[in-house]
Amino acid sequence: MSTEWKTLRAELPEDVRERLDEKRRERRFGKALAEVRKAMGVTQQEVAASAGMTQNTVSKIESADDVLLSSIVRYMHSIGGGVEIVLKTPDGKSKRVDFDPEIDIKQPA
Repeated sequence: MSTEWKTLRAELPEDVRERLDEKRRERRFGKALAEVRKAMGVTQQEVAASAGMTQNTVSKIESADDVLLSSIVRYMHSIGGGVEIVLKTPDGKSKRVDFDPEIDIKQPA
């Protein structure tokens, strides 16, 4: 007898459903990176060579639950792209942070 996932999920405690939803959201980012790479016709091996990573590392980035921002920036720059993050405060204000490879970010002394 087969039970649909929606039925099983509905029977789970709320905290478990929330954790599952969070895991799904986390994985979505890696999948998005892979989709961009594939749309550009670039292989994991090519990303790895350009980013100074191994192909295994690229694969882990594309499937990881949590990825360092620096890894995302290296990944995207390796395929000629970029990374931009918008930081939003509860009062509705936002700040755009661009990780353009041409911008020299000075570290505090």
